[in-house]
Amino acid sequence: MIAYHEVNEYLDAMELPKSIEEILTIEYELEGKELKFLSDAKHHLENSIDLETYRFKEVHCIGCCKINLTRTGMYFLLDEEIIGVHTSIIKGFSDEADWQTTQFHLKDIKELDFDQETTSISDFETGILFLKVLNERGAIRNRTFRNLNPNHFQCFRDFHSNVVQNKMI
Repeated sequence: MIAYHEVNEYLDAMELPKSIEEILTIEYELEGKELKFLSDAKHHLENSIDLETYRFKEVHCIGCCKINLTRTGMYFLLDEEIIGVHTSIIKGFSDEADWQTTQFHLKDIKELDFDQETTSISDFETGILFLKVLNERGAIRNRTFRNLNPNHFQCFRDFHSNVVQNKMI
């Protein structure tokens, strides 16, 4: 298990927006599991997207979160979509880790809501993002990102305003 607080605090200090290309060239200054997690996530993102299409797209927010009870990952908020890169917590960050990429396009997001847990844990891991998205069959599905950096709520609100207005940031 990684320290979400440490990773989110580190990522929150990054000056954004940056292009995907710039994000992929960053050398992280963390250690241990956190460095391995960020490096593996970055490597998987680079190999799972069409780099020519995404190279110059800007990332407005980047953070680490839990996708569900068994998956942890990173989220990247772009102008037109949210990209999640995630792996199984159970398998850890070994060579057998089953990294996956999930993309939520602006046109497919029907609802977006936030919550901030009021607990003693760090502010960098108390946010929860709820999404209602259309899947490839046209059915609405719920997606939840936990341990999100609540400092990114305003970015997501701006993104959602553009979803509702159906225009770009």
